[in-house]
Amino acid sequence: MGNRIFDVVIVGMGPVGLTLAATLAKQGRPVAVVEKHANLYGMPRAGHIDHEIVRILQSLDAAAPVLADSYPTVEYIWKNALGETLLEFDWGAKAVSGYNSDYMQYQPLLEDALFSRIANQPHVTLYRGWEAAEFVDTPEGVEALLFRTELAEGAHVPTRTDHSERITGRYLVGADGANSVVRRWLGIERDDLGFNEKWLDVDARKKREFQLDFDCGQICDPKRPVTVLPLGKRHRRWEWAMLPGETREELERPETAWRLLAEQGVSADDVEIVRQIVYTFEARIAREWRRGHTFLVGDAAHTMPPFQGQGMCSGMRDAVNLAWKIDAVLKGVCDDALLDTYQQERYPHVYDWTIISIESGKVPCTLDPAIADARDAKFRSGWRPPMPDFPKLNFGVIGHDRSGALMPIAGQLSLQATVQRGSRTGLFDDLFPHYGYTIVSLGDNAERYLSAAQLQMLDMLGTQYVKLGATGDDDADAVDVEGRYAEFFEQHGIEVMIVRPDFYVFAGCALADLGEAIDDLQHRAAMRVNRAAATTNTHAKAVDRERAAQLPAIASEGNPTATIAGPRTGARLTAPAPGSVFASAVAPGASS
Repeated sequence: MGNRIFDVVIVGMGPVGLTLAATLAKQGRPVAVVEKHANLYGMPRAGHIDHEIVRILQSLDAAAPVLADSYPTVEYIWKNALGETLLEFDWGAKAVSGYNSDYMQYQPLLEDALFSRIANQPHVTLYRGWEAAEFVDTPEGVEALLFRTELAEGAHVPTRTDHSERITGRYLVGADGANSVVRRWLGIERDDLGFNEKWLDVDARKKREFQLDFDCGQICDPKRPVTVLPLGKRHRRWEWAMLPGETREELERPETAWRLLAEQGVSADDVEIVRQIVYTFEARIAREWRRGHTFLVGDAAHTMPPFQGQGMCSGMRDAVNLAWKIDAVLKGVCDDALLDTYQQERYPHVYDWTIISIESGKVPCTLDPAIADARDAKFRSGWRPPMPDFPKLNFGVIGHDRSGALMPIAGQLSLQATVQRGSRTGLFDDLFPHYGYTIVSLGDNAERYLSAAQLQMLDMLGTQYVKLGATGDDDADAVDVEGRYAEFFEQHGIEVMIVRPDFYVFAGCALADLGEAIDDLQHRAAMRVNRAAATTNTHAKAVDRERAAQLPAIASEGNPTATIAGPRTGARLTAPAPGSVFASAVAPGASS
């Protein structure tokens, strides 16, 4: 067979690769997905998704089957060995994306839902049971040599056969996990942020309904820390820290799992074990996420401890961030420079979540009784660590005003609430499918505030305009049923918001300032338009010169200041420092 050419070749068919493939296919991009296993993995790994991820699933028409089995998490509690509550995470509120803030889910159902969106997609070619073995960078893209694989009876890992095929992607994306073949081919190193802990994971299917004294959270017992979680409505997970002197072989024996489950009041009458494995929880971030035509996403680019449930979530954010940018460049709408903003935006966001996960993990992971006692005493005295905000985008394609300051709500997730469009009532994205940019306004039509050149430029981005109003506003495109948009806009002092294809806000502003924001968008999205036909945003270029180095990488291994360095100019910006959120909870001499 001849060398087939695709817009994007994706190596790896986990949830991140599936999300990327489904998003690109929705945009009409020819995609190849290469996976050495013939089938989906079929076992749970990640257990948590948040409201942003549900919104991504919604955009792919994959949310319903996931939510049908998911467990909306009302609370996530950390207790000590005596059963006293140390920390409570309020995960029950309705979030900005239109869903509960957090859910526990069974990953095979999520992967099935995503796979259903590409299985019969004419734009997607599936190379299941093929291993990507060699890569060659060419001026046109990346050529990949694939070998068909076979699985011997009783084996778990397939092996290569002699049957091979070459394919080329205008872009290659490594979504092939922590041991990424694509990353190794590129020779990209990862920075170790200093967390390496081994835990036994036991996932089980419920045979019957039963009650647990502790349903969802961490048991911070220095004798052996334990995690207890629902995985949707029909499965559960327990995790136990590996103690000094224990071995992987010992912990992976079935009798070990049943002994530890018995300590939690669970027996074989209650559950059937579907998976028992020792995991290493690590925190590592690749120094480069793009090299030429090749990108890394998900665990290939970053891994983090599970204590905030953000590993898979971060990878799915990578996928949707990269997808809309690749599409814009392949359409010829934006310059290749837009793709440099992928790491510029995603690295700090992932780094924040990684540090939060590391520091929060230090609370349950301590095995020293004296440190645990000091920790418990601090909590009993009423001390609580400051809870970090949900990270947002601070760099990249986000709007700045003439002073160089971020415009209101720039880099935050956009609001999704219930609206009525004609006779239909539902969530905004269902009634106004979100393929390109969306400009949402209150009080007036946004188009009236834009020049012909700006409207032409926005048309190139596939922009839709939605004016929301109250009941009886005949000029509105939809009714703000619950008044959520009016409340949100008033809270932030805006009349209009520009929403990117990945649901992040480019900028919010007054309608009178919309033209200035669009000029800034033109520059920051590296758009290929006639610059003479639109206002030149000289200020945006000045700001970018100051921020040009903010393609982040950890400055040096073991850096205690957690400073991020931009490798192009050496400019630095401060990231959340390890120890700033939770670490004082486990330091016996820390002040309250």
